[in-house]
Amino acid sequence: MYEQLSKLYYKDSAKYEIEYGKRVNSYGTVKLPFHIKPYKSGQEFACFYVNHSELDLLHEQILKQSKIIQSIVDKLPPIAIQQYIRAKLIEELLSTNEIEGVRSTKAEMETAMEMVERKEFSKKNKVRHQSLMRSYVNLLSETQTALENIEHVREIYDQLVKDEIKKEYQLDGTLFRKEPVDVVTETNKTLHRNTFSEETIKAHLANLISYLNEHNSPMLYKIAISHYYFGYIHPFYDGNGRTSRYISSMYLLNELDRLTALTLSYSTNKLKQSYYNAFIECNNPHNKGELTFFCEVFFNIIDKAQMDILVDLSEKREKMGRLSSLLQELSIPNELGKDIFFILGQNYIFGIEGKGLTLKDLISITKKSEYTVRKALDELEEMRLIEFIRRKPIEITVYRDLSTYFN
Repeated sequence: MYEQLSKLYYKDSAKYEIEYGKRVNSYGTVKLPFHIKPYKSGQEFACFYVNHSELDLLHEQILKQSKIIQSIVDKLPPIAIQQYIRAKLIEELLSTNEIEGVRSTKAEMETAMEMVERKEFSKKNKVRHQSLMRSYVNLLSETQTALENIEHVREIYDQLVKDEIKKEYQLDGTLFRKEPVDVVTETNKTLHRNTFSEETIKAHLANLISYLNEHNSPMLYKIAISHYYFGYIHPFYDGNGRTSRYISSMYLLNELDRLTALTLSYSTNKLKQSYYNAFIECNNPHNKGELTFFCEVFFNIIDKAQMDILVDLSEKREKMGRLSSLLQELSIPNELGKDIFFILGQNYIFGIEGKGLTLKDLISITKKSEYTVRKALDELEEMRLIEFIRRKPIEITVYRDLSTYFN
C-alpha cells in the first residue's frame, strides 16, 4: 500500500529522505507547475504526484464505470432519466451546502428548482438558493464546460453563491479578496493561512486555468489537483468549497457521464472526513508538496459516487420492469391513459420523493390538449390508479396502494 510521506517521517527519518528522493525523481512522478508553503513552515515546496499502480487502476475503473452508467442511462426512457437528474440535482445542492455548514432544506431546493424551470427571476420575490440552482441547471445544458479566464471564476462565484454570502465576507478586491484569510476545520483548527495579495491570487488562478486546459496529463488527475490547489489559493473569504466543487463538476461533465459529475458533492459529503483529511495531509510540511494522497481521496469519492449510482439504477430498473408488467395487466381503456400512467410511474420511481407531475408537465410531455389530458386523468382517478397530491395547481402521482408494487 502506498504510504504518505508524513507517516514515514515519524517511522524512520533516514528512510524518509531516501523515499522522498525516489518519489520526486521517479518515472511515474508528475511534477506540477505549483508551489505550496504549508502553515507554520518556513519552506516552500514544488508540488508533484506519483501515478502508482493502485491509483492508475482506480483511474481506469472510474472511466469504465462511467461507460457502464452511460450505457444504462441510454436505455432508460427520457422521462425517467429527466426526473432522475432532477432528484440527483436536489441531493447534490443540499450536499454542497451541508459540507460548508450552510443550512438548506429539500423544500427550499424544490421551490428554487420550480422557479428556475419557470424562469421566474424576480429580485423582489427571490427564493433562497435560486442562484445556486440556476447555475447547476445551466451547467447541465451548456456545451462549453471549461474555465476561460480568471474573470470566469469570479462570474461563477457571483452566479453560484454571491447572493448568500454574509456581509462580513463580501469581496473587497477588484475580483477577489485582498486581505489574508485562515482556512480552518470544523473545530476551528487552522489548516492554512493564506496571505496572498489579490494580484498573487490572480496569477495563481491564471496558472491553475492554464494547467487544467493545457497540461499534458489525464483530465481526472488535473481535476483532482486543481480542486486541491483552488482550496489552497482560497480566492474568496467564503464560498470557496462550493465554487471549487462546481468547477470540478464542470470539468467532470466533459470527462465522465452526467450522473457522476452531478453527484460529486453528494459523495463528498458521505466521505467528508476523508475529504478534509486530504487537505490536511497535503498541507503537512512532511509531505513536501506531494499531492498523491489528494488524488487517491478524490478518485475514491468519484468511485463511491459511481458505485452508489450503479446500485440505485439497478434497483430502479427492476421497478421499471414491475411497472411495465403492471401496465400490461391493467385494463386502461385508451392509449393516452396508458401513457400518462406510465409517465407517472417513471416519475414515482426515478423522480424527487413525494413529488408528482403537474397538469402542465403532462400536457407538455404528451403534447395533447388540456381537455384531453384532464379527461384521461379523471378516468385514471376513477380506476384508482392515480391520485391528486394537490388540486391548485394540479399535481398528480400514482395511487398510494400501487406504490407497494414498486417498493
